Amino acid sequence: MQINYLVFSSKVSFGTEIAEMLHGKRHIVKTITTETDLKKELEASAPSIIIIGQFQHKNPYEVAREFSLKYRNTVVLLMLPADQIDLKQALYSGVVDILPQHCTKQDFLTSIEKVEQTLALKLDGAASQPLATHQKDGKIIVFLSTKGGVGKTTLAVNAATALAKKNLAVAVIDLDLQFGDVPLLFDKEPKATIYDWVKESLDSNDGQVEPYMMKHQSGVEFIAAPPLPEFAELISGDHVSRLIEELKKRYDVVIIDTPPSLVETNLVALDHADDILLITSLDLPALKNGKLALDTMTLLGFTDKIKIVLNRDAEMKGMNFESIEGVLGKKVFARIPSDYMTVISSINKGVPFVISAPRTQVAKATLKFAESLVTIPKVPSEKSKKTKRFKGLSFKKSSKS
Repeated sequence: MQINYLVFSSKVSFGTEIAEMLHGKRHIVKTITTETDLKKELEASAPSIIIIGQFQHKNPYEVAREFSLKYRNTVVLLMLPADQIDLKQALYSGVVDILPQHCTKQDFLTSIEKVEQTLALKLDGAASQPLATHQKDGKIIVFLSTKGGVGKTTLAVNAATALAKKNLAVAVIDLDLQFGDVPLLFDKEPKATIYDWVKESLDSNDGQVEPYMMKHQSGVEFIAAPPLPEFAELISGDHVSRLIEELKKRYDVVIIDTPPSLVETNLVALDHADDILLITSLDLPALKNGKLALDTMTLLGFTDKIKIVLNRDAEMKGMNFESIEGVLGKKVFARIPSDYMTVISSINKGVPFVISAPRTQVAKATLKFAESLVTIPKVPSEKSKKTKRFKGLSFKKSSKS
């Protein structure tokens, strides 16, 4: 596939510098100084990568936004003076990457490689979009806790895997935007994240989400949290709402793993949820925070959605099942037994324990818990198929002579 590299800047010397850095890479580089000429080039040419530099009388972020939104077969790379770089503006402008104007050649070529990959993903997504005619109405399940370390993410990942084993299309959103661990538990290095989806696809490519989903061997697909904690603030509640709506059309179940805090993005997820699973454990801090969460959910009008899940259930001195329900003031929906060795081995291997240790009590309980959340499609067994095949036939015993 031929790709045009269009350098857009009021400084002709900037185009010369770019051409020199791309020398030997077999790229066609054209320097353009006016918007009119750039529009003509984009309308007549193959898929393009626009490298936008500094302008004297124009806001480069506004220029980038205009072209990234209007032209589907293009992606934008911004190169500006260091004091003009603004990551938030770059995100809202739909650019793939932003670099200092006088960066090293290696940094530039690394960014170009990323830009080329993004353009390929964008073109693949556009090509496959017409095939997605059938829309689902997936169930939204939010895993919530107000205290870290209760096993929420581990349970979310294993519940998702359990449902995928039942022939359901399952997606997971890692909404712990600063310190998400979903890819770690699936042992997958994400090629793209929710940050890339917002930056590259949400505004400029109809929000296509498929190219940004990672697929696990179990069949579960997930979208990862941003690669750096500071990118979390660039993801808004509106972005999360749009993502949930897009995934709901494509999957039977969408599981959302959230951080232990009630930030804006979490509240949006809770608002979309069909079920909110409050994960707690047999310790006073978890129960205290769980009670506070329940009170908050009541004020927000989410009471009917909440289900209490007791994780790491085991006999413990000074604490029993009845006292937990008494503290929380709500019945426990599911109990997952404690099995430290199975769970920690699963985490370290990057294989969900419902796959690596399906016969353990923790795996069986998780599978039963997951099945209770949805309607599992019935798959005829071999025995039922044979029964159906011979239905209507009768056999008479032969009489003895």
